[in-house]
Amino acid sequence: MYKNSKAKKKSFGMDMTITESGNSSPRVYNCKGPEEPNLTGFPSEVLQRIFSFLPYSDLFTSSLVCRMFRDNASVPVLWKRFPIPAMEITQDDGLDRLLSVLKLPRFRTMQHLDLNRVYMAMAKKKKGGKNRPVLAVHSPDDEAKFLEILEIASKLPLTWLNLSYNDLPAVFVSSPQFLSRLILNIPHVDLFATCRGTSSDFIGNVLGNLTEASALHTVDLGGCDLDTLPIHLVTKLNYLTNVALEGAFMTKEQARALLVDMAKGSKIKKFDIGCELIVDKDTYSDVFENLDPELVATALNNLEHVIYKRRPHLIRFLQVMGRNTKPKKVEMGENSFFDVAPEVIAKAFNNLEHLEIGINIWNIAQIVATLDLMAQQTRLKYVLFEYED
Repeated sequence: MYKNSKAKKKSFGMDMTITESGNSSPRVYNCKGPEEPNLTGFPSEVLQRIFSFLPYSDLFTSSLVCRMFRDNASVPVLWKRFPIPAMEITQDDGLDRLLSVLKLPRFRTMQHLDLNRVYMAMAKKKKGGKNRPVLAVHSPDDEAKFLEILEIASKLPLTWLNLSYNDLPAVFVSSPQFLSRLILNIPHVDLFATCRGTSSDFIGNVLGNLTEASALHTVDLGGCDLDTLPIHLVTKLNYLTNVALEGAFMTKEQARALLVDMAKGSKIKKFDIGCELIVDKDTYSDVFENLDPELVATALNNLEHVIYKRRPHLIRFLQVMGRNTKPKKVEMGENSFFDVAPEVIAKAFNNLEHLEIGINIWNIAQIVATLDLMAQQTRLKYVLFEYED
C-alpha cells in the first residue's frame, strides 16, 4: 500500500514523493510527471522523418530555430524535389545568384529542376509602346554561367529537367557533345520552343545518339522547328515512351514517316499533340490534315494514351478505336462529336479504360448509346462526365 509521507501535495505534473509502508526502513520513490515535449532530444533520424512531412516553407522556417534543427532540416534528401524558382531568381538577381543557390549542399540530391526561361533565345523589346519579341543577345560571361549551371545539373541525380525556351542552339555550338549527353542521361526532359526560328541541330544530335541504353524516355519538343531534321532521325522518336509535339513545325514527309513506323510498332505509350496543331512547314496548316486518314487513325490507335484535341480525321480515328485497339486513355476535350454516329462513339469509348469527357460536346443519342453498350460490355474502369456552363 502506498501513501503520501508528507502533507505537501502538488498538482499533476509536478514532483511527488511517496513511500512504501510496512517496512522498517521506508523506501522512497521520486516520481516525475510528464515533461513538456522537446524535439531536440529526438535522434536525428526521427527528427528528419518528422521534417519530411512538412511543406518546404515550414521546413525552411524550422531550419532557423536552432543549430540542431538547421543541420537536420538541411539534409539533401529532404530537398530533393524542392521547386527552385530558377526563372524568378534569374530575372531578379541574375545567373550568378542562381549558381550560388544550386551550389548549396542541401540541393546535391535534387531530382527535379526547372530551368525554363533562364537563358532565353528571345527577349522582349519595347517598340511603338508595345513589347515585341526579338532575338536575345547574350554576353560570353552569361553563356559561361549558363554552361556552369548545366554542368551542375549534369552531376545531379535528376529524373526531370525543364530547359524550355532557352537558347540551347547557342550552347550546342560551343559544347555539342556535352549538351547531348546531359539530355540523354535524364529520363524526362522538356525542350519546348528551344529551337524556334533557330537551328535544330542539337535535337538532331540528341536523336542521333539516342539508343535503347539511353536514360531519356520522355521528351517535349512542342514549339520546335523540326522541319530541317533528316527523316530517319524524326522516326527515332518512336524509341521513346512519351513524346509531346504540340505546336512543332514538321514537313508532311517527316510526319508520314513518323506515323508509318508508329503504326508498325512503337515504344511510345503517350503521345501529346494537344490543342495546337503540328504545323506543316510548307502549307502552315495541320500536317495531319494533309495525310491519309487511315494512316493517322491506325498509328494513333497503336498507342496507349493519346492527347488528341481539335484534330482532323476524328471520325476515322473513332471508327478504328472501336475495334480491338491499344488506347486505354484518350484526351479529346476540345473536339466536337455532334457529327459522329452514336454507334461509333459508343464502340470507341467503351473500348477505353479511362474516359473523361464534357457532357456538352456530344448529344443525347450518343450518350444513351454509350451507356447502353457500357451496361452490356465495356473495358472502362474510370468514367467522368464533366458539365461546363
